[in-house]
This record gives sequence, C-alpha cells and structure tokens, in this order.
Amino acid sequence: MAAYASLLALARTLHQILTLDRYPNPLDKEKIVSLFQKVDSSLNFLQDYSDQHGGTVDLVGNEMKSAAYEAQDFMDSYLFLVSRNDFDSSSSEPFSVASVDQGLNLALEKIDFFWEEAMKNKKIPLSSMADSSPVDHSSAIKIPVKKMVVGFDDDIDAINEQLYEDSAKLQIIPIVGMGGIGKTTLARRVYQSAILSRHFDICGWITVSAEYRKRQVLSGLLHYLVEADDVQCHQSDAQLATLVYQGFMGRRYLVVIDDVWDTKAWDDLKRVFPEDGIGSRILITTRLSDVAIYARSSSSQLHLMKFLNEDRSWELLQERIFGLESCPPELVEIGKKIAYSCGGLPLTIVVVAGILISTSNIMRQELWENVSKNISSTEPTIESHCSKILCLSCDRLPLHLKPCFLYMTAFPEDSEIEVSKLIKMWVAEGFLKPSDRSKCMEDVGGGYLEDLVNRSLILVRKKGPDGKLETVGVHDLLREICATKAEEEGFLHHVSSNRNVHKVDATQNPYRRISIHYTQALWEWRIQESSIHSVLLFSERNLGSTFFLSSRRLSILDAPEVTWPNLSDVISALFNLRYIAFALNDSSCPHGFPTSITKLPNLQTVIAHRTYFRRDYLLQIQCEIWETPKLRHLITDTPFRLPSPSSRGIVQESDIQTLETVVDFKFTEEIIKIFVNLKKLKVIFTMCLDNWDDYNLNNLFRLNNLEELKVSVDDLPNPSITWNHTFPISLKKLTLEGVPWHWDNNMTIIGSLPNLEVLQMMNIKVTGFSEHWTPMEDQFLRLKYFRSSLDHLVKWEVEKEHFPSLESLILRRAQIDEIPSGIGEIDSLQLIELQFCKESLVDSANLIQQQQHENGNLAFQVRVNNSDKHDFWF
Repeated sequence: MAAYASLLALARTLHQILTLDRYPNPLDKEKIVSLFQKVDSSLNFLQDYSDQHGGTVDLVGNEMKSAAYEAQDFMDSYLFLVSRNDFDSSSSEPFSVASVDQGLNLALEKIDFFWEEAMKNKKIPLSSMADSSPVDHSSAIKIPVKKMVVGFDDDIDAINEQLYEDSAKLQIIPIVGMGGIGKTTLARRVYQSAILSRHFDICGWITVSAEYRKRQVLSGLLHYLVEADDVQCHQSDAQLATLVYQGFMGRRYLVVIDDVWDTKAWDDLKRVFPEDGIGSRILITTRLSDVAIYARSSSSQLHLMKFLNEDRSWELLQERIFGLESCPPELVEIGKKIAYSCGGLPLTIVVVAGILISTSNIMRQELWENVSKNISSTEPTIESHCSKILCLSCDRLPLHLKPCFLYMTAFPEDSEIEVSKLIKMWVAEGFLKPSDRSKCMEDVGGGYLEDLVNRSLILVRKKGPDGKLETVGVHDLLREICATKAEEEGFLHHVSSNRNVHKVDATQNPYRRISIHYTQALWEWRIQESSIHSVLLFSERNLGSTFFLSSRRLSILDAPEVTWPNLSDVISALFNLRYIAFALNDSSCPHGFPTSITKLPNLQTVIAHRTYFRRDYLLQIQCEIWETPKLRHLITDTPFRLPSPSSRGIVQESDIQTLETVVDFKFTEEIIKIFVNLKKLKVIFTMCLDNWDDYNLNNLFRLNNLEELKVSVDDLPNPSITWNHTFPISLKKLTLEGVPWHWDNNMTIIGSLPNLEVLQMMNIKVTGFSEHWTPMEDQFLRLKYFRSSLDHLVKWEVEKEHFPSLESLILRRAQIDEIPSGIGEIDSLQLIELQFCKESLVDSANLIQQQQHENGNLAFQVRVNNSDKHDFWF
C-alpha cells in the first residue's frame, strides 16, 4: 500500500514538471517523460490487478517505496530550482545541470530495476480472500437497511427503566463491555429516544477516550449550554468547569459520557454535575469493569453488554447485506456459518458484511465459502479472532482506497472528522486518481468516502440537511489496527506529548507523514527532517507549545489551533505546500493575512481559523492572492476583503471553488469570468455603498457552477431597499440572513430554482409588510430542508403539492398560530422542529405527528427546543 501511495505522489510531481515551459537541459524532458510513463504504467497495473482480484499487491515492498520516495524528493527539488532559475552548469552543488542529469538517470534505473524484479519473480502475494471476478468500485453499493439495532431491544428496555424511574437522585448508569460489542450504539439509541421524549430539560453527549483531554470535554459540555466559542479562549479550565456546573444547575439533564478509560477522569468530571434532586441521569460507557463499578451510583445497576447469540448474529448479518430482502436459500447455511464465526461481536459482523457487499457478484456461493474459510476461528480468544477479522477487512480494501483509509488514523481517537476537510487533504496528498479526467477531484474523493462507508469501515457521525455526509469517524478497534499498519509500512507516524517526545526526527524512521497529538502545555517541538511531507497537529487551545519547522519539502501543514511566532517566515520556505490550516491571531499573524501564502505556486487550500482577533476584525488579503495559480479553497472564519483582480491585470479563469467569508463581494464582469469554477460562497454585505446595485448583483445568476450560497446583510441603512435579483439555477443550498425581502415576489424567485434542496431564511428584513404567503404550484420541487423564522408572517397557506420533497421543517420564533395542515400531508416529511414558538404552533405540530403515525410513518418526529443555547448556522 505504501508503495502504491508513493508512486501516486511521484506521478503527480512528474506530471507537474511535464507542464513546465523550460528545462535546464533539453534531454531532461525526454527522461522525465520516460520515468512518468513507467510510473503511470506501474500504477495502472497495480490498480487493474487489485480491481480484478480484490486483493493486496506488494511490489518488493519497502524497496519500491524507497525508490519512489527518493525519486519524488529529487523531483521536488528539481521543480523548486527550475522555478527559481537556480541551475548553474559549473556548480558542484547537488543540483547543478550535471547532477540533475545524474539524478534523473538514477531514478529511472531504480524504478526500472524494482519493477522488472517484481514482474520477473511475480512477487505479488494476494489476500487469500480474493474474489476472482472484476469489481467496479466507481459507484458505491447502496443497500436499504431497516432502521433497527439487532439484539438491543432488551438492553434498551433495561437502560430506559433506570433512566425514567421515579428516583429524584442523580443516577450514574454504566454500560460496560469489550470494544465493538455495541456500547456506543446502545447509548446512542437511548440518547436519541430521550431527546424525543422531552423528559429531560437538556441532553448532551461527550466522548472522553483513552487520552483524557479535560478542556476539550468541558468545551464539549458547554456547547450544549451556552454560547461559548468567544469566551473559551480566555477562560481557565476551572472557570469553564464553573460555567458547566452553573449551566446544568436547576435543569433535569441527561448526559452520555462515552468511552471512559480510568477512574481519575471520572473523579475529575463528576464535579461539574450538580446533584440537585430533580431526576438527572448520567450514562457512562466503558470497556473496564472496575471503572464502571467505581462510577456507578449505589442504587443503579451495572449494565453488562452480552455477545449476540447465533440467531441474533445471523439476523444482523442478513440485515446489513440484504436490507429488507431475504437471503437466498442457497446462501443461508454458509451465511449462518459466517455469522457464527464472528463470535457474537456486532462490529466484526458489520465489517464482514461490508466485505461481502463490496464484491461484484454478492450472490456467488464460492465467494461466501471463501470468506467463511478465512474467518474461521483458530484464535485462542475472541479478542484476537475479532482482530484477525478486522485486519482482513483492511487488507481486502482495493488499492485506491487504502491510503485514504489509513490516512484517517492520523486524527485522534473518537474524532469527528470533517468530511470536506478530509477530502481536501486527500486531494493535496495526491491520493485520488480519477478515471474521468474531467471529473472534479473533490467529487472523486466524495465517491471514495461513500465507498468506505458502504464497506462499514468508517462511521457516519453527522449528515447535513441535504443528507450528505458532514462528519465521520473510525471505530477504536479498527483505528488501532490500521494505525499499527500505517506505522509498519512507514506511511504515517504518530507522536504524542504523553510519550515524552520533544523532537520529531525522521532520520532513523523515514516517515513521510507525522501526526502529533499533544495535550500538555509549554512543550517545544522540533520538526527537522527534510523528507517529511505532511504534518498534522492536534491540540487543545491555549496550550502554549512552541513549534519549530524546517522541513523544506512539506506539502501539508494542518495546525488550526497552533500559534507560530514566525508563521510568515515558516510559510515562505515551503515551496511545495499544497494545504495549510493555521491559527489567525495577533501572535502568529501580527500584520494580518500572511503575504508569503500568496507566493506559493502549488497551494490549493488555505484555512485560517480566528482565535484572538476581535469579533469585528476585518481581514485584508493582498492583491497577490490572484497570482496563486492553483488555489482552490480560501476559507476563513474572519471576514475578509478581496482586492480587485484588475489591479494585477488578472483575467484568466481561476480554479477557486470555495470562498468563505468575503465582505462586500462585487459580482463584476471580470469576477464572473474568473470564478467560473466557484461552487461555494459565503458573503457579507456591510451596505457601505450607496446603492444595492453597486454590488452588481444582477450578475449573480451567471455563476453557473455555484451550489452553496450564504448571504448576510449586517445593516440596512435604507429600509426601502429590496432584494430583486435572481440566483444561479445550479444552487443546491441557499442561506439568507438579514436580507431585505418581499415574501411573495422573492419566494417566487427562490421557488423556481430547479436544484434547491436546502433553504435557510432567518431574521430577514421584510419590505412591503407582507403578512400572508401562499407558495405557487410547481415550485420548491426538490426542497428537502426549510428553516426559517417566517419574519412578519401571520398566515402561511400550504398544500402538499407546494413542497413535494420536504423532509425537515424547522421554525424559530415564528409568529404564525399553527402549522398549515397541508404540511402534515407531505409523504416525505420526517421532522418538524420548533424553537421558541408559541404553544398553539406546538399543538398543531403534535396533531400532525399523530396523523403521520396513524398513517404508518412511525419515523416522523416533532422536536420542541426552547434552550437558551446559541443557535448556530451551518
């Protein structure tokens, strides 16, 4: 796998060199073309072989990987010096013209040698679970699965009995069992049911993990209680703990504390939960019985998770593979044997189901027999046998997915990994190889992720309003196994402050990627090895650690919570940088946005996270940003101004897909021509110009690839101004905040958008004093999610035909008296949520719920939320 990933990275660098206009030696291009062809042929062979046989391929292992790494390092340096015209034909330095020619020859010889050896000796061991038929991984397999948790009915009843008993005392209820047995799944089911029951004033969920991070846990709890983001940076842990305690006081709460590993962590946490005798409950999950016994209340019962019996095991396997359908009779016997071999552990059953689902012909009995043979238990313990099955599931992955999956182990245990960020990092790493060159790399990454989800190797943590993945995770057991694989193959090195390591030195272990998890303050880290290409830093805020970085070949620097005193100088030396996430504050960026970022020729993604700048700070980005040739995503949570491209004479099309969050964006003719690839835009209008039309909003509809748009208006000096501009028909998500609005006219504009799936409208400035809205027919045809405050509306008339695809309706502080009965007749409706709404509106929602349930739609929910917690926008 590491060899394949190294060849991918080398191919990308060679392709970049082949687009150069000049070379130090005319013969160089011929040699580089030859090297690229050999590398590309190697990749195609490995990919084809893996797809056809479904197994792992290892071309003489470390030797090929080392050769590819060495060639890539040389090519990176070559590219660097070409860009600076820094070759000297008489120089004895490593990169004179003579040494360039020698290096190219050496790279060709090594790649040639190892490839020929691999083919001559046919040293290609395959996983014994290989399927001989070709597999098409270009599209994810989707199986309809029943919304149930097999084998947990009795467990849910037992937990609920303790949750809702009459005792007014605070009860701590532990769920204990080995990893993968379903503790978190059970807790999640109970938790979601409790939210719907409205028995508790507030419900919260936090994950502790083996590495207990106190500040992160406190911040997680505070998220459920108050608007905390702006105060946390300046609060001590003790102050945060006090805020949490005060937030829970006087409110009946249910808190799930997932994955507790030691009694000290529990001793530290229990102090923030008041015991005020109103029936609050804390649910703990842990693998350790001594922790469970120590934490539980004297009157509560320890809930011990049991392995699934044979019938339950087979039921779960069937459900995961066939969904609502029945297993074919000829596969039942072998299927039961497979299910029994999983030892009653739900995680292994789900993973084995993922292996079977991923094959091209799932109905082949030979395939099932092959899988059964390879997972038959010969291990002395259930733990070791389950580990064997999980290892096989990793080995069984096709080559193109392996680097992407192993890369996820860089994130800390129990992380909620942001999907959009993960895919941007995959793109920067060069892991993605589209079969269709015209396809956007980010779309390719989305397909890879869906494939991993369907193989049950990653967990879906959160979905967006449109049903797309927002955050994902990896189960602890799988992460531990894959992290070990990543270390063994030299793919990724993990470093922790708990290991008492201050210096990251890769000279003895030449890793290309380093993931640093640090939880202790005032540490000094030195990352000095020039072969390191990726550094990912994970920490809590305000730890005060110091970082020194001198890895010239770095292509990824992910440090969103780290302060770099010399950030601009650090960046200026990173010629190969493709992805950077950094903290934007007075210490790391005293002069605002670092100018050196705009001078990086390979940069694709910039993510700047504000930590200490005042809330009204406006970032100024230099006009040189227009000359960053490969920039695709420019994202900050601090509003910024973009200079006019005409100041730099820029007229060509840009690769930019994402702009967040730009102030007073003008949709001029030149902007429209440049941003032909723009997909996501967040813009704030300060209305500093005299006329709304000065922003050229009449051109907005010409952004033909725009899919997500958020428009916020800070102030409206002229109340007579009304939005009367149309939107691009490509829009899928639209968020409007503070926009001047006329209900009838403007909703007709929005309703006609053919692809719109998500609509948010909050605190709009209503013009014309509209109080009545009746949507038109044949509009909002694809709208799934509608969230609004329905400002100034007192009557809303709806027929089911008006919103035929609506799934979620969220109203906040709406003044209408009731939800239109037509809403309740929409077949696709799944959720109505009311936030700070009048009682009559709640009564009408409950009536709709009763009707939906009577019609068989038991999945329909009504949520009433009057929490004081700040209302966050996506």
